[in-house]
Amino acid sequence: MARRAISIGPHVLTLIEDARIDHARAALAVREGENEPDFNLPHDVPDHTDGEAVEIFRHELVQMLSKFDQDELRPAEQRAGRIRALAEGKAVTSLTTIAETQFGDLQLQEFEEQPDPLCKSIWTYLNARETFEDAESFHFARQFRDHGKLYDAFEVDLEIDVTLDAEAIDQAARALKIKAVLELKAGISCTVKALDLPATDAHPASIMLIVRHGGPLSSVHDHRKDGRRRTIYYRPPNEATLIYTPSLRQIEVCADSPVVRQTVSDSFAEVALGHDISRKPLTWKRYNLSRFRTSLVLQRPAVDGYEFEFARVLEVEVRLGIWRRKLQLKVAVDDDIEAVADRYLGVSNVFRRAEAFSRIGIAIAYNRIGDEKKRTLNITIAGTKSCNLQSRIDPEERSLGFALLREWGVLTAFRQISPDDLRAIFPQLAQLYDRVENEVTGGYLLELGLDVGRLIEGGLLERRDRQNIVLIDDHNIEGEGAITPSATKGMVRTIGPFGEDAGKRPVSDLEMYTINAQWLHETLLRLMKPILSRRADQILDPDLTFLGEMRVDSTEVPVYFARRLNDMKTAQRLDLALRARNTAGVGIILAASEELPSHLGPNVVVTLLSHLTSADAEPVLVRDGVELAYRNGLSLAHGGMSPRVLRSGAQSGTLFLPGKEPLHLAGNEQLTIFERLVVACEKGSPDVHVKVLMNGLGSRSPQQAFRENTWGSILGVYISKGAKRGFWRVVRFEQPTDDAVENTVGRAV
Repeated sequence: MARRAISIGPHVLTLIEDARIDHARAALAVREGENEPDFNLPHDVPDHTDGEAVEIFRHELVQMLSKFDQDELRPAEQRAGRIRALAEGKAVTSLTTIAETQFGDLQLQEFEEQPDPLCKSIWTYLNARETFEDAESFHFARQFRDHGKLYDAFEVDLEIDVTLDAEAIDQAARALKIKAVLELKAGISCTVKALDLPATDAHPASIMLIVRHGGPLSSVHDHRKDGRRRTIYYRPPNEATLIYTPSLRQIEVCADSPVVRQTVSDSFAEVALGHDISRKPLTWKRYNLSRFRTSLVLQRPAVDGYEFEFARVLEVEVRLGIWRRKLQLKVAVDDDIEAVADRYLGVSNVFRRAEAFSRIGIAIAYNRIGDEKKRTLNITIAGTKSCNLQSRIDPEERSLGFALLREWGVLTAFRQISPDDLRAIFPQLAQLYDRVENEVTGGYLLELGLDVGRLIEGGLLERRDRQNIVLIDDHNIEGEGAITPSATKGMVRTIGPFGEDAGKRPVSDLEMYTINAQWLHETLLRLMKPILSRRADQILDPDLTFLGEMRVDSTEVPVYFARRLNDMKTAQRLDLALRARNTAGVGIILAASEELPSHLGPNVVVTLLSHLTSADAEPVLVRDGVELAYRNGLSLAHGGMSPRVLRSGAQSGTLFLPGKEPLHLAGNEQLTIFERLVVACEKGSPDVHVKVLMNGLGSRSPQQAFRENTWGSILGVYISKGAKRGFWRVVRFEQPTDDAVENTVGRAV
């Protein structure tokens, strides 16, 4: 007989096997909600020095917990995972650093008396939960320095050095300021905690601020033990961790939202550092190290007021597959690093195909014009967001270093795009966000009329590699073409599938860029919100956001923002999700796709690009136009007056049945099935035999034309079996009465 698989997860099992037995039992006995099971663990814990008794007790814990299934053990497994995360690797230092900062003498002594890192982590979790959470925040902030999606580094150009420590920061005032700039409602609390971080071998002394506040109101359905369902409303916790390093004049911030990262950093610089961000905005720099793939040689620069003897790369470090695996090459100042790499690593060495450069060291010898003194400048760039120039005391050296990096194409500085400029390019940004792929070519951006450099400076785009394969659609050549270098500056050659010369193309058209979807999403939301009477930010799906409500007459109408509705799978997935939210009422879905369904669930789809104000007007949307489109589609949102299928494209459409929510249909098979059923219903003979219904289609049954979850949601609601075996029909519906029609029209007027 096969052995029953153990339900205990790896983190809980590690606590049982490795932690001191009293700590393990205490950690596993924690319950943080009424829905968590009570494990009824034994209270008589043996002395941890009695090895035999301890082993028996560990075995007893395993046997007791094995009686529960994985779902019941999941909360304990997650807690154990958090405890283990602060007991391994660099996280041990993070926990120790925060403990030494926050604990008093007696508490710190008890912490240090714990026998190992795992026991220290368990003890802190049980006895100082707030310290444990602060240590998690600190550790994650350090880790996220290599994760651009959650981390940003801003540099502050202070005119006067500011002496600052955690005690000098008014935490209550910071919380009020951040609450105001984030536009948090009155009932949402915001807390700020400041901590001094001592210097380590890797990082200078810093100050850490942990900002915590409630997120948008959300809800989940809870199935009670008595079989009834209840709705639990809650605010998910949002957090931002900011680290300011005075010696580097650098603010590092970690948070889910790029807007929050920018806002929290601006607030800290303005209030804590006394920095005028309106006159000198925070500098957000990005270092593009990919240019070193093609050459490690730097051209001698030309900067007014300076003469240069040389500028050379002396150090290069790349990551090999994973971040922990790296290759580093250092040479003397008289060496040619590219020649050394070719000689010892081969001509096609790893630097030419590196996945990511993690460190570049540059040495420059120069003098000021009119000054005989010879000077040197060393620049070290670590990753895409860190450079040692900001720690230079001499502002002239800092300016020179950044000027050189800009000339070599390494540095891109962040520059906030003004609201007027954003409103002017709103249609193009909406189309950019609506793309199915997050990577885009320079040629596509040129077609939209967008300034690539400005979008990169504004954080909406990031550079990627260049296309090496293109599609050729010439009258003589068709197929995939390869890209090769050209002797003409700014151009590349295109070679056809059989070696034909397909001419030259601008390099800029083939450059690849990644859309910063999160930043772009929040930018678009900020521009659309003025038409709302009540605002909310709730991401229901990666392609669907609940914006808030717009008042129409005396009714608050829910408003959503959707993208990629011209993708059949996306549209059907969102239709299913919105029909599950039918208690919200008939709403408005704003979208920018070219081919749009008229409805999704009980909601009217309104195209953004048809209701735009003039380029310099605020808001960007014509509210009256959006409201009129909503009123026009309101009757069909309730199912209309008679059954019908309306196609919105060759492969998409919507089924309308009186008294029922519209059903989005994706693909010709789904459309044809319901078209035939509706025609039969209108003729007075609603039942259609399956062979007639599926004639000429690729499926043998209507069920095969739908995904399993979609079919489960429409069977018995929109389609059902007929009176006889092998027949299908649309579900019976009641013809709307004249009074119902008048009420529907009345609500729309």
